[in-house]
Amino acid sequence: MDFRLAPLTLLLSVPGLAQERPLPPMPAATDNLVEAQRYWLGQGEVKRDRSRAAELYLKAAEGGDPEAMAHLGRMHFRGEGIPKDAAQAMTWLKASAAKGNARGLYHLAELYQNGFGVPVNKAEYARLLRRAADAGCADAMAELGQCYESGVGVGWDLGAARAWYEKAAGQPSSHFYPMTLEWMYQAGSGFPKDPAEAFRYAKLAASQGYGAGLRQMGMHLLDGEGVPENPQAALECFTHPDALGEPQALVALAGMLKSGIGVTKDEDRAVALYLQAAKAGDPSGMWWVANCHERGIGGPVDYQQAVRWYVKACENQLRWAFPRVAMLYHRGQGVCQDDKRALEWVAQGAQAGSEEAVFLQGHFLKNGWGVPKDVPKALGYYAESGSRGFVQGWALTAECYLTGDGIEKNYALAVEYYRKAADLGWAGAQHQLGWIYQNGLGVAVNLTEAYRFYALASESGYATSMNQIGWFHAKGLVVPKSEEMALSWYLRAGAGGDKSGWWNAACLYDSGGGEVREDLPKARHAYAEAAALGHPQAMRKLGEFLEKGLVGPRDLDQALEWYRKAVEKGDEEAREAYLRLTMPPPVKDDLDDLPIADPGEEPE
Repeated sequence: MDFRLAPLTLLLSVPGLAQERPLPPMPAATDNLVEAQRYWLGQGEVKRDRSRAAELYLKAAEGGDPEAMAHLGRMHFRGEGIPKDAAQAMTWLKASAAKGNARGLYHLAELYQNGFGVPVNKAEYARLLRRAADAGCADAMAELGQCYESGVGVGWDLGAARAWYEKAAGQPSSHFYPMTLEWMYQAGSGFPKDPAEAFRYAKLAASQGYGAGLRQMGMHLLDGEGVPENPQAALECFTHPDALGEPQALVALAGMLKSGIGVTKDEDRAVALYLQAAKAGDPSGMWWVANCHERGIGGPVDYQQAVRWYVKACENQLRWAFPRVAMLYHRGQGVCQDDKRALEWVAQGAQAGSEEAVFLQGHFLKNGWGVPKDVPKALGYYAESGSRGFVQGWALTAECYLTGDGIEKNYALAVEYYRKAADLGWAGAQHQLGWIYQNGLGVAVNLTEAYRFYALASESGYATSMNQIGWFHAKGLVVPKSEEMALSWYLRAGAGGDKSGWWNAACLYDSGGGEVREDLPKARHAYAEAAALGHPQAMRKLGEFLEKGLVGPRDLDQALEWYRKAVEKGDEEAREAYLRLTMPPPVKDDLDDLPIADPGEEPE
């Protein structure tokens, strides 16, 4: 596929951002280091030339400059202006670190994080980050906070995470790589979440020739985060020559092709780009290759290939991949079913910092998969995953207390944990809170609060809550009574996949007499939609329409089939209709034609 490439000056002219000044020169720099930095950034009259920058960094490094050693090692690590070379990267970064250089320590930590020239070692990665942070590296401070937040290489400790984020946030912005500030503002780590400020730093990184800056500019433009949504500009970012060397830019471009956003949908091309990124060593590319094989995107489902690529992503310490391997072992897809092996992958994932893996440790205990069932212990894992931001952890904790599954029912605790999940924006928890307040489960009935939670869930597209909003309008509870508004919400719920939404809409069309006029064709359509989603009463009503020839020709065979399906779902009225159509007609007895004698007469 031929994508149009945009000049960097055009991409950097996206409205809403003034041109940034370049970073100041490094302190106490040698002449060669200063000149190298000018070529690296393209400062003044010097055009950006990464190869020339590498030559000058080499001269400065050979002269014993630890800052130049750190830059040269990083360039060998990332392939910036020179070929990737693990041995050279390790040599120069170790030499820089030995002199106590903060940047050298920081980039050396990256080698252990990514397994570049050495085995992946998260503990060593965190140890070197701490040394770099203690030496004043602002990027290392922020990244160490991230380690404590996710439990990577160190114990999970949100207090320590906050402390390191705050320390990083107190450093001058010129002490950071721009991309560090981009993710800190985007994630709200150390600073209040500010997508516009995050985009500003992505643009600064792009202006300095960092492909990651262009990639993140593209992501902001694609999602409309901090800048107006602009898929075409995002495409130009991802396909710019400075970005195409970034495997994650290929992953982003593949995502556009897979979904058809801003480009013609092309799953085959998307998979090819994911594979290209994966072969370049990008763990997220490996994950997406696996995911496409698992879901049959761009080709048939192939669980064995899915396992293979998820495992590769795990070997590169991509924490999201561990739960996928675990669940494939649990389901026996692509591998022999083995819950013991699944649990091993879950444990590795938890150690790698996967919140979902921590959740699965609880889920396997709750269900007794490969281990004795232990709900109280499971709740501890659920709570830990919830504390780390995995919303299902709070939701499953709430569900256990609501239903009394393995523990004593406790509606108050159910409400508490559903609120935690709802506060994280999970629509399912918001719906459950609506149901709890509507029915007074452990709380006083509060229809206003119930409606509020249903409305919140509806804003997130939760179809079942839309149906409940329709019910409130139909009954005139909390809001004015209005069949038209009720119908509107029922139809939205149905379109979102809620069978009760279609059923309620069908009943309004079928009965008529109020604000909604009788409309049998629309009623039949809605019954058919609800029936297709498994609604037993809708199956019976569809059978009645077919039996009586309402809206279309009479079709007893189809009517009988829908009655049968409704019976299988437990609908007793459908059973009567089914028997009526399947019972043979009564046999006429000739004796019925004989005259009946009057009991008072003597027979002749």
